[in-house]
Amino acid sequence: NAENQNKPGADASDQNRTLDDAGEWLVMMGVCTHLGCVPLGNGAGEFGGWFCPCHGSHYDTAGRIRKGPAPRNLEVPVAQFTDETTILLG
Repeated sequence: NAENQNKPGADASDQNRTLDDAGEWLVMMGVCTHLGCVPLGNGAGEFGGWFCPCHGSHYDTAGRIRKGPAPRNLEVPVAQFTDETTILLG
């Protein structure tokens, strides 16, 4: 639910990784949690999400690590909608 979103320690379910209650928006940092490379998106990798070409980490569409050396999911920054078309980060 919305009160658990983007909080440290929240589980890594899709619901807790999305910005809105409908689960339509997910904001993630495009930096691999292994050594900071930039993962490739648009369905790259074995799980339909992102693939890091530096050392082979695979993330699913919710940014959860599924294979490779990355120790954590892609980071989800603190974010909120300020109106229908603007997201405020931080």
